[in-house]
Amino acid sequence: MKKLVAFVGSPRKNGNTATLVDEVIRGAQDAGTKTTLFNLYDAKIKPCQGCLVCRKTGYCTLQDDFQNIFEHIIEADVVVFGSPVYVWQITAQMKLLWDRLCGLFDENFKLRYPTKSTIMVYSQGNPTPEAFKASFQSNEAVLKMLGLNVVDTILLTGGSDPSTAANNKDLLLRAYEAGKAV
Repeated sequence: MKKLVAFVGSPRKNGNTATLVDEVIRGAQDAGTKTTLFNLYDAKIKPCQGCLVCRKTGYCTLQDDFQNIFEHIIEADVVVFGSPVYVWQITAQMKLLWDRLCGLFDENFKLRYPTKSTIMVYSQGNPTPEAFKASFQSNEAVLKMLGLNVVDTILLTGGSDPSTAANNKDLLLRAYEAGKAV
């Protein structure tokens, strides 16, 4: 059975990002995939200390919720990251997670695990789809280095109201289909 792990990096548990990630999960479940969801605002994740132990051993020495999260990522076939755009980028909670993922590769930048399909979900207040394209491309490059290849990106624009995604049937269907496809 395929496994999918999803992360919501938004403080709004019923906001646009969570709504779209939930649809990706629903699609994956309907396709027979086992799913796990983490709300990063509920997780206790310390900032990376730059000790590089993870690059040698594959595991972080800091003791917090990251160890459980990391095991789910290692075991997953598909990883979903959902974040609203804050100041052109993912939220600080999502960045804390990404900074701790260096154990996915070794001291020579060789991946320790098979490459995983990754779906990015972004919600932004700006109505222009291209507004943060450079940031999204940079994020995709970082994830690829970690062995997390972005196969789909779901983008909600004009989402200043937390219920915008719930009222966008086309985007909900797109998120559902993305989950079902993996």
